[in-house]
Amino acid sequence: MGDHLTQFLATWGALLSTFGLGWTFYRDLHDRASLKITAHVRRLVQSPDGKWYAFKPDMPVEGASEQLFVVVDVTNVGRRPVKWTGWGGKYHKPVNGKDSFLAIPIALPQMLDEGASHSEFSTDIVTPTSENVKRLFVYDATGKDWYLPRRALRKLKQEARKYQV
Repeated sequence: MGDHLTQFLATWGALLSTFGLGWTFYRDLHDRASLKITAHVRRLVQSPDGKWYAFKPDMPVEGASEQLFVVVDVTNVGRRPVKWTGWGGKYHKPVNGKDSFLAIPIALPQMLDEGASHSEFSTDIVTPTSENVKRLFVYDATGKDWYLPRRALRKLKQEARKYQV
């Protein structure tokens, strides 16, 4: 009887410690920063209090810009804060000897805590939606690049073709 109890307790202890170790690894691997990136073609309007608002190009809004902009929205969906410092893209074929470009930021750098988001827009719609653009990315203070998903880039290019005159 005592031998079975010892075996049971040893097995039980091994299972509990294995589960605890697995949970610790899982928790540590998921306890990091993660950014969700979206991009859209938008028109802008400035409210009387100075705030900028972006909306679909086909919406009739008084005082809206005629020019189209690429608006990049970044949300921190991870558990660690991230300092967003800029954004840009990479080309399929080099342009003027460069294989990538950077957008001039409006209100960056921006610290994104857990669940926080921020939007930036580009004053040049041609560059981010050009058919030569291979990837769009944002980068943080550590130098890590966070890429816009390829499907989202395809949709952005379709949007740009749809709204360009």
